[in-house]
Amino acid sequence: MRGEAFASWVDRVAAVLEVPPGVAARALGLECRQWASSTRPLFFGVTLTPASLGGLRDATGLRAAELRQMQLDRYAGTVLDLSGVELGREASLTAVAAREWMMPTWSRACPPCLKRDGVWPLWWRLGIAAACPLHRCLLVDVCPRCGVRLLRGSERVPRGLLTREPLPAVGECANRPPHGPRGRAGLCRQPLAEIPVRVVPESLVDLQRRVLAVADGAPARIAGERVGGADWFAALRYLTALARLAATGEDVAGLPGFAAEAFVEDQRRRAGRPRGGGGTQLVTMPVSAAQALAALALADRVLGASRTDAAGPLASWIRRATAQRRAVGGGDPLRHLPRPAVVARMTAAVTPRPSRVAGALPTAEAPTLEVCHIPHLADPGDYRELMARHLLGTAEVSGRRLTALALARLAGAGSWREAAAALEMDACRAARAANTLVQRIADPDAFWTDARTVIDRLHKQGLVNYAARRAAFGDLREIPHRALTPIFHPLGRDVTWQRQRHAAAWVWQYFTAGDVREAPAYALGWEDGTTTSSVREGWRRFHTNLPAQAEQALAAWGMTRLARKGSA
Repeated sequence: MRGEAFASWVDRVAAVLEVPPGVAARALGLECRQWASSTRPLFFGVTLTPASLGGLRDATGLRAAELRQMQLDRYAGTVLDLSGVELGREASLTAVAAREWMMPTWSRACPPCLKRDGVWPLWWRLGIAAACPLHRCLLVDVCPRCGVRLLRGSERVPRGLLTREPLPAVGECANRPPHGPRGRAGLCRQPLAEIPVRVVPESLVDLQRRVLAVADGAPARIAGERVGGADWFAALRYLTALARLAATGEDVAGLPGFAAEAFVEDQRRRAGRPRGGGGTQLVTMPVSAAQALAALALADRVLGASRTDAAGPLASWIRRATAQRRAVGGGDPLRHLPRPAVVARMTAAVTPRPSRVAGALPTAEAPTLEVCHIPHLADPGDYRELMARHLLGTAEVSGRRLTALALARLAGAGSWREAAAALEMDACRAARAANTLVQRIADPDAFWTDARTVIDRLHKQGLVNYAARRAAFGDLREIPHRALTPIFHPLGRDVTWQRQRHAAAWVWQYFTAGDVREAPAYALGWEDGTTTSSVREGWRRFHTNLPAQAEQALAAWGMTRLARKGSA
């Protein structure tokens, strides 16, 4: 069958001949190593020795090309690099199998596929195998009854091909549980076709199809640039290692729950073993289909995106990886990983480097501006049009905060710390922005030029005394019930104390242009014990669903308060 794994084909030949698989392997002319009650062909399923290839052609009449299509070395030059395999030395396979994304002694599987025809495709033995394109389900790694990887035989030692009867029933797991009885009676009886499966979203199923197409030699692109299959998979492995090192829960939030959990658990396991050891290397193959699915999805945010869109996640991961390395010392753990030229150029463009921004200001004269006229967060439109290009991969709120600090420096502050103090900005958030984000700025002169343009725009729009506004609304924890009743009752909404708080936060942000997380309504927490995440979700819903007429009414209420305080 086209695309079938060699081990699956040998099993089917054995069934036709009505002999054990080990006997069939010898009848087929395979070069084998004999054990007590089993046999194993040399480099079984990975490649064919000259003796095995000659024996197969004599026994079956099949062409060499047909026989090689069932071996993992079919993917050499795309997914796999088997250059270290020496056919005269079987032990050479051990090191290659440890580094490559392949499973020479076990397989993942799609139970519905096994139920349909009982054939095991070759690609199920690749580390990129995650989802079945036909049945839209996650591939299975481990038998749920015995806990051993499929076709492995036993937990510690892979099983050879059985040479004695009675044989396990067709379609049963037949692994040996770690603590089960000895002999054939102790083999796992789990029907493989009946193992439950998880549904995978169609978008990720389509991603699996595209990855398999590249593995089979289809044209490949990285961020829009044409590359060869080997380069594409080298980039996949590099990006997977980078994501393992630096991705956060926010990065995997959009993945199916089982994939996100598997990826985070992999990170947690690595963090719990800082001295390394088996299974902790960043370059190793994903140990489960769920991890593989997460790895493919994360890497695709760079591989499958445009150059502009790919810069965001790549810069974010490199920034975190760099911060981790600086915190613990030591070299780059990814420095020995090969990466294609296109990826090397992209990483170089977003890798943090020492920047003159943190030092002296440019000598060009800046427009006159007092610190009191600077908001804590620069206008979102000004930031996107002028400053965002200098801070690739930066969250918008963080970039707007750094822009405000830069304006304060142009207004006379001698350092980033002095700028934060002059703006009465939260010290921790200001330090995080200044200490980290300035390292991303590749062209300091252009950065300061655009910052001066932001000041020009503030003048043209009319200067606002944001410091006075922050003082006027500094104690606004909630808006009175009587003020909100005529606003919300016509909309069919009750005036709850939560809405009183959210409305106060809306007014505070509207007039101060600050970070809503710092609004007085949220700063001290809520007395009923509501969690921060619940408060933020409540704010999101309030802000998103607030009608325009309610916004106008709240703004009018705020203007009245400002006038009463003498700050209008």
